[in-house]
Amino acid sequence: MSEYEYRVEYTIQRSTVDEDDWEEIGFGSSAAWSDLDAASYAVTSDLQNGTWETEGDHPDPADVLADIQVVKGQ
Repeated sequence: MSEYEYRVEYTIQRSTVDEDDWEEIGFGSSAAWSDLDAASYAVTSDLQNGTWETEGDHPDPADVLADIQVVKGQ
């Protein structure tokens, strides 16, 4: 067993297509895992399920995911 644990911390930002002004809309962490594959799986799960953290005027993750589905035509 490794003496190390790994954690990925992330922020989510978005911008309109015609602007270069990015705004933070969420953040999170994978928590501690024994390997990078497990940490990346945790982050991917957060992003796909909209379970990242928000604060202040960040939009609700469910609304962000709904907007993405509309753009994708689903």
